[in-house]
Amino acid sequence: MSTTAPSPLLSESLKGLGIDAGTLFFALNYDFTKIESKGLLKRFKKNKEAIDIDLACVLYDTHCTIHDIVWFKQLRDRAESVKHQGDSLNGKDRGEQAMYLAPLDQEQIRLSLEKVPLNITHIALIANSYHGHPFSRVKKGEIHLSDDEGNRCFEVNLKQIPRDCTTLWVAHLRREIEDWHLTLHNLPLSAEDMVEAAQGVSHELARALPIPQGI
Repeated sequence: MSTTAPSPLLSESLKGLGIDAGTLFFALNYDFTKIESKGLLKRFKKNKEAIDIDLACVLYDTHCTIHDIVWFKQLRDRAESVKHQGDSLNGKDRGEQAMYLAPLDQEQIRLSLEKVPLNITHIALIANSYHGHPFSRVKKGEIHLSDDEGNRCFEVNLKQIPRDCTTLWVAHLRREIEDWHLTLHNLPLSAEDMVEAAQGVSHELARALPIPQGI
């Protein structure tokens, strides 16, 4: 389910994309979008009335079992190879320099691929709307992946995501012998939070594993 152009989804090695596989940045940039609330909801804080989008990187072992989840509740994995740079609650609280189309992203996760433990073979990139507001309701915004020189692997326009989607399996990285293979999915998930989403992706990855051959 592509949310960008109707061309085939991206599936290529990082070297094939001309991307430096040393350090990647999974990032989010979106315009502050206030959601009108009614009744008792008006008593909530302003950040409860604005769309709050969160990013996560989920690390899986060779059996597609969850090893670590890096998100706003856990800012780094055990090996400190993946680090969350800090949570934005509404796309506005990072200041003017981090507003949409400015130089800085409001939310960013740094992946030092050379430090990822060898038993980790998959890394899923996931986005979730914390309060359950559809991504498509943002005024403007995008999710992207780039290397430390600013070369982008992909961009996902939040306005083009399926209308009711609140959780998205954006992409995943699969370890190869001397590189990582990137697949862009843009697959809406029925999960309501990151943990449930990570479990759903685990099942999808396991289904795609080669079937063991009988002796």
